Amino acid sequence: MEECKDRLLINGNKVVSFFKVMIAKTFLEVLFFPPKFARSVPHLTDREIYLEDSRGRRWMATVCNYNGSLAIRQGCDKFSAEYDLKVGEFLLFHYVPDDRHFIIQIFGTSDCEEINFGSDIGKGKQNERTYQETTTPCWIQKKHFSLVSFLFTTKF
Repeated sequence: MEECKDRLLINGNKVVSFFKVMIAKTFLEVLFFPPKFARSVPHLTDREIYLEDSRGRRWMATVCNYNGSLAIRQGCDKFSAEYDLKVGEFLLFHYVPDDRHFIIQIFGTSDCEEINFGSDIGKGKQNERTYQETTTPCWIQKKHFSLVSFLFTTKF
């Protein structure tokens, strides 16, 4: 985990990132942390955290020990339903430890980041971003995420 800790800064805050590819519908109810990440945040067990979308909207969720693994269960279903998450989508999580929240970037099956959500989105509490928002142009993201799509759709 040490090699991941100093990789990304958002407005001076250190963040740790991981991704999840939605490969089963169970993510609608529970989202398991990668084991390597989970080992670095055992203090989050039974704590409230926030899930923040790319526009700064936040949803409260709770981290728990679920079947022996650290996961987000309570609140995950609301976030998933709000964005109508589907199998094949790619979520990039940026954990901001000082504020106990995750900034989540959602990439659709088009391989591009979803930033324009439908008008029914927005039940989460809107927060002003206090850091500079940056996004990578879609054509750059597409090169990177097309490889991920290839790996998950190709049978070897």
